[in-house]
Amino acid sequence: MSAVEEKIIGILKEQQIDYQVFEHEPVYTNPTMAAALGVSESETVKSLVLLTREKQMVVLVLPGDKKVDWKKAAAGIGTKKVSFAKPEEVLEKVGCEVGCVPPFGQWVPLPIYLDPDITQKEFVYFNPGVHHKSYKVRSRDLKKLCQPKMDSAQGRMP
Repeated sequence: MSAVEEKIIGILKEQQIDYQVFEHEPVYTNPTMAAALGVSESETVKSLVLLTREKQMVVLVLPGDKKVDWKKAAAGIGTKKVSFAKPEEVLEKVGCEVGCVPPFGQWVPLPIYLDPDITQKEFVYFNPGVHHKSYKVRSRDLKKLCQPKMDSAQGRMP
């Protein structure tokens, strides 16, 4: 078990969150994750580590079937521009590879921005820092765990 996964399990137990663990072949994209789990891609979660123009690292959590709207993401975060963080920076700050970043439980606490569409599903699935497992939680519990930042200008998530 990876150190990131151990940290996630600790957080889930501490917060008394019900979860299920699914083991599957290693997956590197949300479509393959959804297929491995037999669920819709919109029930999977992608956690993208972004870098703001000011060099601040943030996590953008989206439904698996959604693409990043770069302008909306930048506006919601309160910056002019965002881009993907470099894989080596992600590994250092989050503790795992790009493609299996969890929506919470990073090594270094990072601001988390959660797409409101995630709470449209009852349950969602995310990678716990490894490519060969997925965790299932209630979407409202995921929101609680992420403690997402609000955009004060818009009063809503990006």
